[in-house]
Amino acid sequence: MPEELWSFFWANRYLMNIIPPTAAGIIQELSKQRRFIPGIFLVIHTFGRDLKRNIHIHLSTTIGGLSTSSNNFWVKGCYFYHDTIKKMWRYRIIDLLREEFKEGCLKLPPHLNHIKSYKTFASWTSQFYNNTWVVHLNKQTDNMKANVEYLGKYLKRPPIGETRILAYNGSTVTYKFLDHYTDTTEIMTLPVLDFISRLISHIPDKNFRNIRYYGFLSNKHRGKLLPIVYQLLEMKDSYVKKVYTPWRNMIKATYNYDPLICPFCKVTMLLQAIILPPKYSLISTHEEIANGHFQPLRL
Repeated sequence: MPEELWSFFWANRYLMNIIPPTAAGIIQELSKQRRFIPGIFLVIHTFGRDLKRNIHIHLSTTIGGLSTSSNNFWVKGCYFYHDTIKKMWRYRIIDLLREEFKEGCLKLPPHLNHIKSYKTFASWTSQFYNNTWVVHLNKQTDNMKANVEYLGKYLKRPPIGETRILAYNGSTVTYKFLDHYTDTTEIMTLPVLDFISRLISHIPDKNFRNIRYYGFLSNKHRGKLLPIVYQLLEMKDSYVKKVYTPWRNMIKATYNYDPLICPFCKVTMLLQAIILPPKYSLISTHEEIANGHFQPLRL
């Protein structure tokens, strides 16, 4: 989508809730033509490597799905054509903005305040039919774990990692980022407030959901349709059986060390006491803890 159109979604934050169903609706419409219900989940990603706004969507869908006629068999071998999706996406977004303008809900940026009528706005948006709209399609894969991990990293990681911050002198922040256009590492220095402004602009609104589900994965239908999907794909056991992973095992798998093994004597540590905060009248200050003057709660 052209950058100028994305600015509308940034200035009209409520539109961010309309983008996911618009994207998923394209896949659902194409799937309906092939008489199957897909499973879709998507992630909204707002930042680029340089911390500027770069709103885009990562959408994962099944290539095939439940038959719309009876839901008793799995439709295989369906594909989505890149050019078709790109044209549908372009049309839906432009049409969405026009409808919002017609309803009087759309806030225009200052340089477009001269646009007062729907006819003028529709004429102005027509130019974007001639722009290049980027819709990237990955190859089909059966590696479900890799798909989840790929999308999951956009949900959990912050806009910038601490290792990318090179310097801070009290007034400016210097950090590095990979420029995808030149495939080179660039260095950027910003005033502190500008740097903070870029960071906080990516904080989602309260109750906003960065991940959404559609098709047989939607909250409305998953209770009924997911058991059928697991049965048809011979994955029923993974649906019924719930696996509990202790916190100790999760830390071992993620960080490659055992949190309960003493780093000095290599013996498993045992819980001896719990130190509660001051309101329990067991300790008063951090200084007392440092000096060993505290009354721990013995187990």
